[in-house]
Amino acid sequence: MARKSKILNAINLAVTNGKLKQPFAVSDVNSACKNLLAKSPSFLSKHRKSNPGGYTVYFVQDKNGKYTLI
Repeated sequence: MARKSKILNAINLAVTNGKLKQPFAVSDVNSACKNLLAKSPSFLSKHRKSNPGGYTVYFVQDKNGKYTLI
């Protein structure tokens, strides 16, 4: 089983404790999680369903470009 990333764990925790509402954008994650994605702003798109790089899927992107945890 693949090890979950620290970024994903922090996003999960923020959603669980109500600090981050779904769907969310990079700016929402940064606001709720002390600039968590400042160094990795592509994390959400890289790990979205149907990502071209074949990365592990953690999110679904909606038509407005926002993300929801799977």
